[in-house]
Amino acid sequence: MRKTKPDVPGVIAGTVLTGAATIWILNDNGAVQTDDLGLTAALLLVAAGIVGLAASNRG
Repeated sequence: MRKTKPDVPGVIAGTVLTGAATIWILNDNGAVQTDDLGLTAALLLVAAGIVGLAASNRG
């Protein structure tokens, strides 16, 4: 049985796009204000990095 390598760039891109859509929805509904977007975007990038590292070490 052959092991496949995880698609790390795909996982990171999916995490970033999902996070960006979530931030947009939260901002549109008033749950996140414009002043909080810098911190939210930074946390999104950190989360994407953690997911990418976990996916690359899994294989």
